[in-house]
Amino acid sequence: MITALENWQPARQPAPLRAGEVHLWQAHLTPTPELSATLSPADWVRAERFHFAVDRDRFIATRGLLRTILATYLDAEPHELRFRTGPHGKPELDGFDTSLRFNLSHSDELMLLAVTHARDIGVDLEFMRGNVPFETLADHYFDPEEAWDLRNLPAAERAWKFYDTWTCTEARLKAHGVGLAHGFHVVEPDRWSLLKLTPAAGYAAALAVEGGDFQLECWSWRK
Repeated sequence: MITALENWQPARQPAPLRAGEVHLWQAHLTPTPELSATLSPADWVRAERFHFAVDRDRFIATRGLLRTILATYLDAEPHELRFRTGPHGKPELDGFDTSLRFNLSHSDELMLLAVTHARDIGVDLEFMRGNVPFETLADHYFDPEEAWDLRNLPAAERAWKFYDTWTCTEARLKAHGVGLAHGFHVVEPDRWSLLKLTPAAGYAAALAVEGGDFQLECWSWRK
């Protein structure tokens, strides 16, 4: 396990993604006319299902950023991108002859998008809320030993431990292409390089990358 010391570089256009590199994008979820214009009819149908305007706006920004950033790697127009889901719901590009792989996570006002070539990848981001029943959730999802360790920590340290365990596990599950519906057990744990991330104050995140020989570049989307 590696703790990443990120150096987020502001950018609107990524550098070329070379073999052996992982690009990680951080962006704040603020919708703009430019991002809204990239959405597909299906995206708009999903957007209109949100009851609260803030959730709808964040969805629009998330989809717009996903399309805009991936399109730069594919030399395509953002609205042309099509997606499909894998057997367990993991999004993938559809209709492009490319080795590009990606994974996205968003929480509250922030999103992370991980992009690489020809290897599985997963990212998880969580805004660290304090009003969460950490012990109850740990008892339900974590291994008994992990749940016990969390309960034995001082109260002030339980939130950090919960989010640390949650993001690291979820990132590996997403890299493998499964979610929490299939349990909290990581398949082939030695398959993944795991990096803990600090994308912004108040957030916890983790990145899981297949294999270990890669270079991480961190980009911050510039409006």
